[in-house]
Amino acid sequence: MHRTHEGWERLLVLLGEMRRIFTEFMTLLGDEERRLLEMDRQGVADVTEKKEQVLDTMRRYEQQVSDVLHQLAGSDNHERLEVWLKQTRHPHASTARTRFHELGDLTREIQAHSKKNEALIRRTHHVVREAINLIYAGLGTGPVYQGSGTLHFPTVPSSVHLHG
Repeated sequence: MHRTHEGWERLLVLLGEMRRIFTEFMTLLGDEERRLLEMDRQGVADVTEKKEQVLDTMRRYEQQVSDVLHQLAGSDNHERLEVWLKQTRHPHASTARTRFHELGDLTREIQAHSKKNEALIRRTHHVVREAINLIYAGLGTGPVYQGSGTLHFPTVPSSVHLHG
């Protein structure tokens, strides 16, 4: 019984740490959004590096929670941990279910914010691509506006030279 109580205590501590790290990830997503809007390339790179570190921490906590749950549930319930957690009557089970629910809510918020940032990244990519296209058009064969108010039509580069 004592060992089971320690397992539940460990589970609750881990779930609290997961909540903290999920919240930290949400903060990083907000920072990433701000840097994307500012088109701060180095800032985005820095945030991306921090996000990767936090994601590694999230994975470690997830594995630890899984290990503790498997120990608490026993080998008969490994395939049905969610059902087992709903059915168990241990005093800490209700708190654990609440924390799992909170983590689910945070996960949905993270997914929504990530999609928003992905849209900003796509928009930034589009703006940069269009700017590059304008530069190439200016260097290419299309008419280019000159400061004098006239259009300049560059010659067409070709391997064929016509003489007349």
